[in-house]
Amino acid sequence: MKVVSLWNRCLIKDLINIAVFERKVLLDVNFEPEGLLLAEDGERLLGFSYNVVREYPLLKGEVEQDKDVGWIVALGIAPEAYQSEVGNYLIRESLNYHRSKGKKVVLYSPYIPNYFFPGIDADSYPHEYDIIIRNGFTEVSKALAMDASLWPNFQYPQNILEVEEKLERENIKVMTLTTEYLYPLMKFLKNYFGGDWYTRAYGLILHNRKDQVFIAVKESEVIGYCQFWNGEGYEWYMPGPHFGPIGVREDMRGKGVGTLLLYKCLKAMKERGIHNAFLLWAREEVRKFYERFGFKVTRVFRIMKREL
Repeated sequence: MKVVSLWNRCLIKDLINIAVFERKVLLDVNFEPEGLLLAEDGERLLGFSYNVVREYPLLKGEVEQDKDVGWIVALGIAPEAYQSEVGNYLIRESLNYHRSKGKKVVLYSPYIPNYFFPGIDADSYPHEYDIIIRNGFTEVSKALAMDASLWPNFQYPQNILEVEEKLERENIKVMTLTTEYLYPLMKFLKNYFGGDWYTRAYGLILHNRKDQVFIAVKESEVIGYCQFWNGEGYEWYMPGPHFGPIGVREDMRGKGVGTLLLYKCLKAMKERGIHNAFLLWAREEVRKFYERFGFKVTRVFRIMKREL
């Protein structure tokens, strides 16, 4: 497919295939063909901008929450068009698309659940970053991609058994998900973390992958959760190196619950023969938490915003 080929010429560190494009773009409930803008010169495709507005929520209330927001999910310019106005044209038309939808703010690019990256990687795509900046976008925050090696050695805090024993004395247990905790988990995610997290867990459970979901339980209530999965195609839910998300109820933080969840999850990944783990979106303030397990920053994404 020409669009996938164009994407892979433009975004060389974020290659996709047709199955990924089908699942994350064409089958997205909010996809509209008018939002996928292409710059053409005769038979040649020179760039694209993929835009989304939310018409259908993940959970109740999210359309209202996002009523003023639109997203540029991805922007790519072919190298032979760097000296042209293609990039500026695509951004201008993208902003016009969002204006036509009544939006007041455009973000690049944390559209959930089907984002490809949290924002623009300025080091990898300086041309696209420069275009975004020149067209009035400003940085909102940064997201860190982090990777860790699980093989041959698996790095983790040496006091992990003490952490587990301490939590057990507080009647907190970390375990793989079982049927009796399905409803408490989904209630926990709905109440504390929103639609993207709910959808990720739901997808694994629907495909009978409860052994890839870890929960922290206190007195029959779920107070924490994490999971691991494979990739972005149709079988994204299979076991693989993509770790996360991970979250703990706010009043239960600081006890070591997240540390034990992460340990149990990474250990299960290693036991399956998975050599590496990665997460695509971590905030700077939790960087040290992951570094204790051997994670290192591999990319930095900038989440950008433009007022209309």
